Amino acid sequence: MNIRVDFEFEVKMPEDRANANEIFYASGKIMKEFNKMLLEQIIEAYQEQIVDILCTRSGLVAKKGLGKHTIKGEKSKLCRGRTFTRSGYWQDERCLRGEFGSMRFRPAMIQCSKCGKRFTPVLAALELEAYQGKTDSLLRMVTESVAETSYRRGASQLSVLAGVPVCKSTAHQWAASVDLPMSKSGSVPFLAADGTGFKKQGGSRGSVNLVLELGKDGGVRPLGVWAGTSWEAMSKEIKQTVKDGQYKLLLCDGERAIDKWLGKFAEKTNRGHWHLPRELKYALWGDDTTFEERKDASESLRQLIAVEIPGEDIEAVKESEKNELHQRIREAEKKVEELQQDFAKKGYTKAVTYLENAKGRIFNHLHLWLETGIIAPHTTSIVENIIRELVRRLKKIGWNWSDEGATRMGRIVMIRRYDNSTWEKYWRDKMNLRDRCKISIVKCERKMVA
Repeated sequence: MNIRVDFEFEVKMPEDRANANEIFYASGKIMKEFNKMLLEQIIEAYQEQIVDILCTRSGLVAKKGLGKHTIKGEKSKLCRGRTFTRSGYWQDERCLRGEFGSMRFRPAMIQCSKCGKRFTPVLAALELEAYQGKTDSLLRMVTESVAETSYRRGASQLSVLAGVPVCKSTAHQWAASVDLPMSKSGSVPFLAADGTGFKKQGGSRGSVNLVLELGKDGGVRPLGVWAGTSWEAMSKEIKQTVKDGQYKLLLCDGERAIDKWLGKFAEKTNRGHWHLPRELKYALWGDDTTFEERKDASESLRQLIAVEIPGEDIEAVKESEKNELHQRIREAEKKVEELQQDFAKKGYTKAVTYLENAKGRIFNHLHLWLETGIIAPHTTSIVENIIRELVRRLKKIGWNWSDEGATRMGRIVMIRRYDNSTWEKYWRDKMNLRDRCKISIVKCERKMVA
């Protein structure tokens, strides 16, 4: 199908003088109207062509893919009729908003000669739902805008920069309807997980959990965001794309549920070093110890675990230095065990249990480096900073989320920021872009008129 649309522009400069700002302003102003008129002309011509094909003896090959409809009075059974007659137009105009503004047209109707059903063939050809009032490209613009700022500011930016007026409540509804899937896993060595709270609808407190993949070079890739979902349920969803033992290390803050349900996806688990001294204080507090005892024990543990990887690449590290690091790790592990025994003698059962659960997961990042040369993070600060930013974004975008809304918006924020390939693929598939419409400028001439 080839459509030729001719336009003629008239440029007036009454005083034969105009500066660059005036020319650009006038050009931008007329282009909004031009885009609207061009879209209307293309869709009107496209609709007329479809109706002509379906309502004439053009053959089944020409009608292929057009005119599919269910039998009149039936909701699921397709009609086999392929002969149609014109049946007027919609009484009201159809408004469709896109990234260049809005346009209106009256959809044409046809009637099946076999079952008698009247329907609008152009909507199926345009891949539009019956009452869809926006294009997927506009939905993407709105979603990207609110993912970076609040609904109010995002809607304002769209109106000013793109000439697309979308009110705050509409932007909220549109963005919350985008349901991004969980990202597929990649070939990276580390898995990290953490959770935090957020304000839910009704004022209650909810939880949002984040699972990330971390690369050797510090690259971050979100695997998924969940709100109001247990780690057990999350692990079942993650298992659809992740194999058991796929990662070298699982990095977490020591929460038992994370270790229990996500630990199977990594060869070993490593506790975040920042949490260990801090959480030991809470364990000792539960054992009714004094403030000074808690402070001293926390500082002792902080010093014991402060074993660092050498600054050079592993190939440049001498064997004697590796042996020295092995010895330092063994000594640190021994002193942690002695600290645990000291707590046991004093009857600090909660502190003993805490160290018992933690001690086999403190230096796994060092063992990994000695075995493979891969440097793993020894703290969970990366995932903590990201999830803190995620919750801040959720608060800034809009308050009082449901679990479903927080999950969807969380994935939008994370994938938009950290996984551009997944973001692009989602919208490319959703918009079904197959290069089936090409518009080119055939001629551009200028002439002076009196």
